[in-house]
Amino acid sequence: MLMALALSALPAGCSPDGKPQASPPPPPVRPPHAHLKEVSGDVKLKRASGDEWLAAREGLPLFENDKVSTAGGAHARIVFAHGGSVNLGEDALIGIAETRPRPGQTRTDVTVLKGKVDATLEAPATQALSVSTPSATIQAGREIVFQ
Repeated sequence: MLMALALSALPAGCSPDGKPQASPPPPPVRPPHAHLKEVSGDVKLKRASGDEWLAAREGLPLFENDKVSTAGGAHARIVFAHGGSVNLGEDALIGIAETRPRPGQTRTDVTVLKGKVDATLEAPATQALSVSTPSATIQAGREIVFQ
């Protein structure tokens, strides 16, 4: 029994008529939501696209659904693109949540899964902060202290 195998001899990226095909555009590059600052002690970062916890260091960008964890005696500050910030105390775990901003107002959404955070808004009149926990959500658009 004789079997034939036909392989295309077209150059990569060409259509059947031999004309070059345009490559699909690269996915849009989203700017980071925040950056890590003032990292002290054992602070870990888990990217939304990864499974491993990595050692965090100052200046690393944070994107939607990334998580940051602090061990005992550790702390870190997360500074958001709009200027607000969240300070993580020891033994904390937070996630950078997806943000749906309102027109004319910058907004930050974080999920606190464990531990204590202290949040600050630089311009409360034009900024909003939503802090979610497994059992509650707190939204602030003016000066509020979370304890």
